[in-house]
Amino acid sequence: MNNIVIRNAVEKDLLFVENLINELIASLNNKEGIEKDIAINNFKDMLKDSNSKFLIAEIDNRVVGFITFIIRKTLLHSGLSGLIDELIVSQDYQNKGIGQYLVEGVIEQCKKLGCCEIEVSTELENKKAIRFYKKLGFEEKVLFEKDI
Repeated sequence: MNNIVIRNAVEKDLLFVENLINELIASLNNKEGIEKDIAINNFKDMLKDSNSKFLIAEIDNRVVGFITFIIRKTLLHSGLSGLIDELIVSQDYQNKGIGQYLVEGVIEQCKKLGCCEIEVSTELENKKAIRFYKKLGFEEKVLFEKDI
């Protein structure tokens, strides 16, 4: 697919992003504490936060996916660290390389910003995502999480 455009999100993307948020929430095994209204407010806040990044994938001016990530300092790294939070591609456009283009967009931005690593996490049950990230060169490591 040569007509894929990866770009930074803008507020007018909200309508399209909202549809993808619905798909993302529907795909989750554990929806506890997940609310669409909060996600929409977070989208608006992230656009204003210089450490939060939000990339959009478009085909023929139609938003078909997005990826969110943050840039942060850590104590032990010489450069910044990128952390991918969410990646969603509309069901109608999955398995067409769009997710890979979005991750490559993150890698490109992280390099420009001086990051020395990019991290991502997914649920243990999400074997498809695990295969996807491994295919893109991510190494499987342990991450612990505690809801509070």
